[in-house]
Amino acid sequence: MKESIIDSRISQPKIIEKNAHQIFFEFIEGKSLERLLFEAFLDRNKQHYLQCIDCYHDLLHGSFRTVKGFKITPDNHIFLKDVETGFIEQEGVCFPHGFLDLVMDNILVTKDEQYCCIDYEWIITSPFPIDFVFFRSLSTFYGFRYGEFNVEGFVPFADLMNRFGIASYHLEQYARIEENFQSYIVGDRLYNRSRYLKKRILLSDLMPCADGTYQSRIRAYEEKITQLQHDSERGHTVAHEGKVQIDNLLEQIRAKDNMIDLLRNSYSMKIGKTILYPIRYIKSRFFRTN
Repeated sequence: MKESIIDSRISQPKIIEKNAHQIFFEFIEGKSLERLLFEAFLDRNKQHYLQCIDCYHDLLHGSFRTVKGFKITPDNHIFLKDVETGFIEQEGVCFPHGFLDLVMDNILVTKDEQYCCIDYEWIITSPFPIDFVFFRSLSTFYGFRYGEFNVEGFVPFADLMNRFGIASYHLEQYARIEENFQSYIVGDRLYNRSRYLKKRILLSDLMPCADGTYQSRIRAYEEKITQLQHDSERGHTVAHEGKVQIDNLLEQIRAKDNMIDLLRNSYSMKIGKTILYPIRYIKSRFFRTN
């Protein structure tokens, strides 16, 4: 992947230590493109929302070496079962290798406006269409990640894809690729992500283990949690009193409650979430299959 980067703004975190079972990377402070996108949604700032997506699309298409002439190889054929690849072979621009985890949640934006790519272990050693990775990231955002907040009602997914020339037929083929990819990862365990659960430690429990700098940072996060809880409780009260537009306020309340849950939840994923939810979400909403 490093050899394919042609943009000086993009880097990968340095490896501090690695062994047969683990890799330790340097700590990178920043916000993911997905986080910035969700914040634009919470602010109801459609212009900024689209700018975040445009930035991501431009990074995918302009910051990495690309190739044309996609073809099925022994390394990628398993992901192309029941996929009609004609349009990809004729028109598609590809990464020289399939950087399947180059999604918005894995690209951090630092304070100096640099980009750091993290969590990039899924790389297929043959060309893969860039627009599939773009689709994969946004379909996950609209389905599995934030579908419950009705981002679809803010900017419809189909309209967003059409903005970049990705038609419903393309969506169907990309959804099949994603389904094949997930089947490859988890086999017959498509309906849960329990094998990916990671234990998280409460911020307060980290205090004895942290030095002074990190203790102050932990306290700042705790204060942010408290403020979010206060805002959420106040929002419920105001909504009850009818002082604002109820529908709009409740949407903000749900968003704040979710941010609290993301910060304090002891697990990184909710048990029972379906790994294929974004695929079925796209299929049910934007195109029909035979």
